[in-house]
Amino acid sequence: MNRDDQDRIFTYLITSAKGCVEEPPLYGPLRLLEAYSMLLGMLKREETDEFYFELDKKIEDFKNKCMGDEKQFVEGLDQALESLTNYIINK
Repeated sequence: MNRDDQDRIFTYLITSAKGCVEEPPLYGPLRLLEAYSMLLGMLKREETDEFYFELDKKIEDFKNKCMGDEKQFVEGLDQALESLTNYIINK
């Protein structure tokens, strides 16, 4: 991670914290998912497991449902968490 990446993620996290004070409750999980994607994007593929890039694709599929379909968004979160847990347990 270079200094520009650090500036980007630190700024995003702190402005997200501020935004969570007044934003709708589901924005918090959405912002955390975005931070996951940002951090993953700062890694080289050889620095982590391919699983995390595949999980990011799945997250992208449901992330924007936060605003229009809360149920699908929450179901997507549940599925992502289940996939992550299964991956960690079985690796």
